[in-house]
Amino acid sequence: MKTLIILISILTAGIIFSQDLKINNNPYEKADAITRSRKAFQREKWFYEQRMYPNNFIPKDAYEIAFNQKELLRKQYGFSMMSPFDTWTSVGPSPGFYFGYSSITSRMATVKYDPNNPNIIYIGAACGGIWKSTNGGTTWTAKSDYEVSLSSGSIAIDPSNTNIIYYGTGEASYSGVSYYGRGLLKSTDAGNNWISLNTDLPSASYTSRIAIRPNNSAQLLAAMSYEGLFRSTNSGINWFRILSGRCDDVIFSPTGDTVYVIGNGTGYKISVNGGVSFTDNATLIPGERNHIALCKSSPTIMYASIYNGGNISVFKSTNAGANFTQIATGHDFYGGQAWYDFYMHVNPSDPNTAYVGSIDIWRTTNGGTNFTNITNGYGGGIVHVDQHNVDFHPTDANQMICVNDGGIWKSANKGTNWTNLNTNLTLTQFYRIASDPSNANHILGGTQDNGTQRTTGTLNWTAAYGGDGGEVCFHAKNNSYILGETQNNGVFRSTDGGISWGSAESGISGSGTWIGPIISHPDSNGIFYTARQQVFKTTDWGAFWFAISSGTSGTIREMAISRTSANIMYATSGNLIYKSTNRGYTFTDVSTGLPNVTITSVNIHPDSSQVAIITFSGFGAGKIYKTTNAGTSWNNITGNLPDSPANDALFYYPGMSTSMYFLANDVGVFVTNNNGQSWTELANSLPNTVIMHLDYHQSANKLRAGTHGRGVYEIQINTTILDVQSLSLGVTGNQLFPNSTIIPAGKVRNNSPGTATFTVTRKINPGSYSSTKTISNLASGADADVTFSSWTFTPGTVYTISDSVYIAGDLNTLNNVLKGTLTPDLGEYITLISEGFYSATFPPSGWSFESPAFDYLTRSSVSSYGSGTGSLKFDNWNFNPGTVQSIISPVFQATASGDNIKFDHAYSPYNNNVYTDSLIIETSSNGGISYTASQKLWGNLDGGPLNSTGTGFDDFTPASNQWMTKSYTIPAGTNRIKLRGVSDYGNNLYIDSIQLRTTKTYTQFNIKVTPEGFYNNVTDKMNMRDTMKVYLRSNISPFGKIDSAITAMDSVSFTGNFIFKNAPTGTYYIQLKHRNSIETWSKTGGESMTRGVLKIYDFTNAAAQAYGSNLILKGIRYCIFGGDVNQDGTIDASDLSETDNASFNSLSGYVRTDVTGDNFVDAADVSIVDNNAFNSVNIVRP
Repeated sequence: MKTLIILISILTAGIIFSQDLKINNNPYEKADAITRSRKAFQREKWFYEQRMYPNNFIPKDAYEIAFNQKELLRKQYGFSMMSPFDTWTSVGPSPGFYFGYSSITSRMATVKYDPNNPNIIYIGAACGGIWKSTNGGTTWTAKSDYEVSLSSGSIAIDPSNTNIIYYGTGEASYSGVSYYGRGLLKSTDAGNNWISLNTDLPSASYTSRIAIRPNNSAQLLAAMSYEGLFRSTNSGINWFRILSGRCDDVIFSPTGDTVYVIGNGTGYKISVNGGVSFTDNATLIPGERNHIALCKSSPTIMYASIYNGGNISVFKSTNAGANFTQIATGHDFYGGQAWYDFYMHVNPSDPNTAYVGSIDIWRTTNGGTNFTNITNGYGGGIVHVDQHNVDFHPTDANQMICVNDGGIWKSANKGTNWTNLNTNLTLTQFYRIASDPSNANHILGGTQDNGTQRTTGTLNWTAAYGGDGGEVCFHAKNNSYILGETQNNGVFRSTDGGISWGSAESGISGSGTWIGPIISHPDSNGIFYTARQQVFKTTDWGAFWFAISSGTSGTIREMAISRTSANIMYATSGNLIYKSTNRGYTFTDVSTGLPNVTITSVNIHPDSSQVAIITFSGFGAGKIYKTTNAGTSWNNITGNLPDSPANDALFYYPGMSTSMYFLANDVGVFVTNNNGQSWTELANSLPNTVIMHLDYHQSANKLRAGTHGRGVYEIQINTTILDVQSLSLGVTGNQLFPNSTIIPAGKVRNNSPGTATFTVTRKINPGSYSSTKTISNLASGADADVTFSSWTFTPGTVYTISDSVYIAGDLNTLNNVLKGTLTPDLGEYITLISEGFYSATFPPSGWSFESPAFDYLTRSSVSSYGSGTGSLKFDNWNFNPGTVQSIISPVFQATASGDNIKFDHAYSPYNNNVYTDSLIIETSSNGGISYTASQKLWGNLDGGPLNSTGTGFDDFTPASNQWMTKSYTIPAGTNRIKLRGVSDYGNNLYIDSIQLRTTKTYTQFNIKVTPEGFYNNVTDKMNMRDTMKVYLRSNISPFGKIDSAITAMDSVSFTGNFIFKNAPTGTYYIQLKHRNSIETWSKTGGESMTRGVLKIYDFTNAAAQAYGSNLILKGIRYCIFGGDVNQDGTIDASDLSETDNASFNSLSGYVRTDVTGDNFVDAADVSIVDNNAFNSVNIVRP
């Protein structure tokens, strides 16, 4: 049912908002058979479909969202532990080399001369941004590396002020590798700085053409491909759509009054008022792709070229576009891939000279009677194939520049001869790269349409072999043997370290993916593996191959072999991964629990065959999963990665860490050193282009990134990585403790690849508390619980807590300090509900369903944060909108004011704003007779409190890191709750670890008192700490005991912190009981107390603080009388006799006759007892 609804919604979107749907369509499905057979199309299909699968479209704002997520990571976490010590450095190609074409770089989409200075030229690379030359193309400088998109569509320069440049992002070649852009950018300082012009423009788009109105440069027209034609009248500040549907081309007449538009969505239209309104013209019937051009010196002469069904047709008008006649009939211009490489231009000074660009450039010099191939890219010409644009010198129209899949060439004679301008351009689009294990300077990489490029340490690379390059693999045991790949799995090999190459396909059969796998056996000479629809093996370095596995219906995309156990291999096909335990002869599907998204890489840990990671393309689902049991189960470790297609990932080898990985995706390179719990960007110096592949050179300790538009970059990895982290403060927030003296605790982690010894310091403010502990030899990736020195708090105080870890050379100080607050009070928690769904019995004991019950509400085997054995599942994925099901708790003790319900939940919104699922928490104060909604939680693509992780397209089952914890206040008096789930056909909701607790607060009395004999009036201290018991008694006769507490009196402050657990708010007498002092009561009338509020009472500052002023002044302190040794309420002869005998016998230690607290019974003790007995001291009480 879900599939049906999705299909209906997509079809509806296509009818109502066709421009929104088509921009995301899969071009492969609509292509004709001739087009499908083209190399360029197969290349685009491979790149594009993995990003669309399984939904057949890319979400329109997906790249913008991913880029914003990367920017948020920068703000939240800064850059990774490598920064600022290391930055990415370009290693070329600058340029590359490709046989007869000589110097090459990569695909360019657009080119423009400065209208007033022909030495200034701007180019827009396919996925490499804008570059500028100020010396006629001799050298080039990148101008937009860190802008929001490096995918180029169109450039326009204001002729009245050539410092103003408009840059339309998103290459409009309607192909997969034509990466979608982020609207329009504008520079007012000749390309040095850029601002976004996206007000009222589509945020993700392809830009076909930007046109500036002659004689009024504030008026602009932008052909935004499938989004239609947009117009601005204020230099791009605001835009409005004036034509809907795909728009391929737009041009102004030289006066600016007439505008011509063509596209298979807009049709062919003409405006005579500068683009304010348009009129249909049926003399041109647009095809699949269309272009139009006029001669500036003779604007009545126009040409149009239309691509349809694998052929290009050229039309000509001699009456300013009013009518067109087909010319050059029967000539297809090798147009089978004109959906990809295609344009039409006219020499601005010669209406008889026009150019059609397809695979080559075709020129007519007689007004279209004949066209001649003037570049002959496949026939010995020096200009690369696959043409994308041309521009003409502003004052000498004989001079022109063309751009294509190999870069940029210049002609001084209308295209008869050409000069290569690919000097220092670094724009190569790599698919795969590989470093020679024995020579860090030796790198090979497969590229888009420029073969496999090779360097031995210079920025100038050379071609190893031709075609579209793919996988490259050095043999692990002998680096002289290298296997490489061309498109559709053609295999080449070198036996001399890459100097010479020859075909190596003998024995291989079947069809494969555009770029297939090649891997080397880690230990055995001569053995490589590759795959088509089955796995092939060679034992003689690629001279001959033989199949070792049975065939499959799909093609194998990725493979990996364990370094430590070469019997273990993985192979992937689409969204499936298979494992072999017998060197590739048989495979078992181990895809359970993985998302339905194309797998893009698989890497096995170099030190453990049990540990592997795989990455996924597409949007919405998890991007990287890890197994620690050789594929038996997989864990999602995507964490906070941007929602962008992941292209590759690898382990950091030197430390053999199983928790540190690097990941490449379409928006950058990221690193985690805590098993994916959090990711940070690896430095900030990479251009904002697609990162296709990673390679790590172990001996040089360099990580390399093969980009798809800016060549190869490398970063030096610090050889010693130390990173320790403050992980948890233990308890924070409002907490209850049974005593005011506690042992603070926290948790730390070692993110370093090796063991670490470091310190952690806990500080608490207000106050001067500081405690430092040493953590010794903590293992890589391990956590350690820390117990600090004891701390005494004042109840109700808000404290700031900070933990700080320290190790010399820590490369990631961002996670060293952790801060929080703690408001401690005295009391205890009483659990009313605690349900973790551990039992298979469902509903759990005491719980019930609200009738009727059905399969919408079930018990799931997953549990919150991966801990436990079950959870509650609301199945929103399968049940129709409006489906409601509730689960009801047992009746429990009524809650008090401020009590909370706490639970864990997991919810991934389905990637469509139509679906909004909700959970309602209802409470009852009458045992379930009636309920009131207390909280409503909802979730969808726009956000909401239910969302615990990113959007997805699949039936959601949460990973351990996709849970969140919520806590909400429950009304006082609640004695039953109901959880009511309402499905809107979105995605599954999981609830676990439901906790409902009430609190019982204690009251702390800080009582200041000292026994007479213990007090030293010289030092104003007690001779020792001693225990005292205190009773709270009713202030109404017969003054019954209400509560009691016992504690030790501090010898310096004379204070004891007495905690009363049961006494309610009221007025009480304080009754003091000490082992050899007279029982003493507080002053007349008693003392008021509020439960839970700290109370202070001082017996030492006035006689009246005791009932009947029953205190003795000693120095500056009032003390309780000492000498009631037998605790009978009177100090008399019996007390004196016992003390005298103890003194005579020199009794020592903790005895009741030690009235002075010096652990020895002597004359001083006898004297105190004798004096108080003489004065008949006894209890004075109400």
